[in-house]
Amino acid sequence: MKLLRLPRMPPVLASADSATGTPGRNDAVDPVASRLAELEAEGELARKRARTLAPYLVAAPKRGIIGNSKYADRLRRQVVEAARDKSRRPVLIFGEPGLEKTNVAALIHFGGPSRTTPMAHLDCSRLDASGVELFGRGDKAGLLEALGEGTLLLQNVHKMPPSLLPQLIRLCGEGTYQPTAIGGSPGSSEQPQLLRAQCRVILTAARQVSQLDKVAATIKVPPLRLRPSDIKDLQRYFVRELARRSAGGPGSGPSPRVDLTPAALRQLESYGWPGNITEVALVVERAVLQAGEAAAEQGAQLTEDVFWFAKQAKDRFRLNLLAAYPPLRQLLRSGLWPNAINFGFTAYAYPLIVALLLWGPQASARADRLHNPALAVFWDCWWPLVFVSFPLLGRVWCAVCPFMIYGELVQRWRTSPAGGSAKLRKWPREAAERYGPPFLFGLFAAILVWEEVWDLPNSAALSGWLLIIITAGAVVCSALFERRLWCRYLCPIGGMNGLMAKLSATEVRARQGVCSGECSTYHCYRGGPAEGEGLASPGCPLYSHPAQLSDNRNCTNCMECLRACPNGSVEFRLRLPGADLWSGHTASEGEVALMFMLLGAVYLHNLPALAHQLGLDPGSLGLTAVTPQHIAASLLLLAAPGALAYGADVATRNGAAAAAVAAAGSLVKRVAAELRRGSGATGGTLVAAGAAVAAAPAVATQAAPAAAGRPPAPFLTLAYGYLPLLWAATLSHYLRPLLAEAGQLLPISAAMLGWEDAPLPVAAAHPAVISFLQGTLLLFGGAASAALSRKLAAAPWSAFAPQTLTIGLFTAELWALILP
Repeated sequence: MKLLRLPRMPPVLASADSATGTPGRNDAVDPVASRLAELEAEGELARKRARTLAPYLVAAPKRGIIGNSKYADRLRRQVVEAARDKSRRPVLIFGEPGLEKTNVAALIHFGGPSRTTPMAHLDCSRLDASGVELFGRGDKAGLLEALGEGTLLLQNVHKMPPSLLPQLIRLCGEGTYQPTAIGGSPGSSEQPQLLRAQCRVILTAARQVSQLDKVAATIKVPPLRLRPSDIKDLQRYFVRELARRSAGGPGSGPSPRVDLTPAALRQLESYGWPGNITEVALVVERAVLQAGEAAAEQGAQLTEDVFWFAKQAKDRFRLNLLAAYPPLRQLLRSGLWPNAINFGFTAYAYPLIVALLLWGPQASARADRLHNPALAVFWDCWWPLVFVSFPLLGRVWCAVCPFMIYGELVQRWRTSPAGGSAKLRKWPREAAERYGPPFLFGLFAAILVWEEVWDLPNSAALSGWLLIIITAGAVVCSALFERRLWCRYLCPIGGMNGLMAKLSATEVRARQGVCSGECSTYHCYRGGPAEGEGLASPGCPLYSHPAQLSDNRNCTNCMECLRACPNGSVEFRLRLPGADLWSGHTASEGEVALMFMLLGAVYLHNLPALAHQLGLDPGSLGLTAVTPQHIAASLLLLAAPGALAYGADVATRNGAAAAAVAAAGSLVKRVAAELRRGSGATGGTLVAAGAAVAAAPAVATQAAPAAAGRPPAPFLTLAYGYLPLLWAATLSHYLRPLLAEAGQLLPISAAMLGWEDAPLPVAAAHPAVISFLQGTLLLFGGAASAALSRKLAAAPWSAFAPQTLTIGLFTAELWALILP
């Protein structure tokens, strides 16, 4: 509001009556008093208007139109045209919720010549049917009168009471309105006279209002799903703005440059954003808050772990075991799991096992597991039980992994005063995501070849060195980087466990509504002191948030999130096995390659039997000794299942292409035949063309069975259908050592101590029982793989018949190899 400067007035001189000497009356005082009264009245009116407008005023725009898509460019042009419109024509801005239509309206007002006038908003969904708040009444001024030459923003105009719509149309079309009659509504018998509105009207709505098309210009704000290229710009804008604010505000120097990793960008661009710009802002704000101080560092990168969205309808058929069995919750929140196990038992037992492998009995014959108890624990007990646990508890073995126990001990020492109080490095996310999968794949391939060619299951010393190498990798990574970089990206056993964990019937998740609405510390992710019912925690070792996990790959069931959560949001759920794979699962090339290599490892473990099937002598071919041909054959077997599965997929697609070509050729022939039957005149040609078009649906119907052969999903997605067969085949192979040899652990230990004939119990299953269990596992794995493939394909069986046939061939061959 402008302050009026009073004009400088000349001094008023008092005159005296010549006869009486009393002061006379100066006629110049009357105009001054009148002017002062007018100014006081104007000031009171301005103050009254200010009080009326105060609850409705709109601040300056929060931001401009962000994005470089053609939709964003067009929206910018429309805003500029509306702002420069000298006629101040009403504008209707419509679009889906969350598109910041109010901000667009503010850009129009503050971008035009009326920027110095006030802008007020009114939500039409809350407007009374009488319209007094907008149009006023005899004894009360409405917004239209109070605004003067400002701008009126009417929000949610599509929800305006129908009785006021004619008034709104007249206001937009003629610029006039009629105040509400005293004691009544606009339909009362005595109506006030029409008044002319001086303000400009801008309207917003979730949809186009057809009644206003002729009286208002329209601007449609496109949703984000139509302009995915703008999502990247919006995300980066919000990330850097929030990072700048968290760094100390505008006066704290240049804002830090914060970016997103490629994996985070891919995840965010693949999301549908039903909440549009508002949802982007909320997701980014929550991500920056979860990242904490790291988001304010120069050159920081936010990863996909800190971005999480509204849950899809995938939480059905879940049972929260912590609510059903409260003692289980107390157990998992206690120090017993897994720290007491790790640092009270495994930290001492593991070095003993490695020492026995290196310096214990080393039999020269191929029966080393019957002489060295540590070797029997390794290959007959621990390794088979890892596969037994996958469908029950997922990646639970990683929670009690002996390799990372010493990695954590090294981290504690390095960050302590004795170790120099070192600050461990942040994870190189981009490099780890790019080079981690090939490193993991190559290391696992080398271990499998080493295991086969040098016969590690029957060589105690070499098995000990294998454990030392993996432990060394964990220790080195832990000495350099915080938490468990080795476990998440580089460990071959961790990669296998993460893949197999997707078949688990349990999961650790958090209720997203509680996390987003009540949590502001994110101690389950970042770590922190005790708060509420939450205990002090170092945070998730794999940098995962339980509310945004889409599968079990990056969850070790360590329950750090359960202990840290102050709001009781974390749940340990029972679910359908393998639910990760058909509900929003993201395929990975590295995982698929690892899966087929592990399937090839089952054949590799049975290489002599496979050679005999082919009529070959493995000994004469050098497949029973350390030879180059043994190494080459091992590599070939590791690659064979993946090549066969991919070939089946290619055959499926080529068959679909041939069917499409045949259908097109049939349609062309039908068109030509109809044209030949038509007359040479134009009319005959049109009739023939019409007949051909009418025949097209029939041709398409005939071609449908052939076209159904096309895979409805890409190979990477369908490839996960082989996962149940992989688990069943691997466990079938290790079932015989588990059930026939593991029960001899006590006699083997006694023999090592010199008590070879000690009468100790031996537990061993009958060979027929073992064979029955192996066959049952293989049949179940094949059937589950076929069913899962259909679930992933979301199509009839005929649509992926080659993959179904390949699964059957794998199952039959594994049956012949594994069962005696």
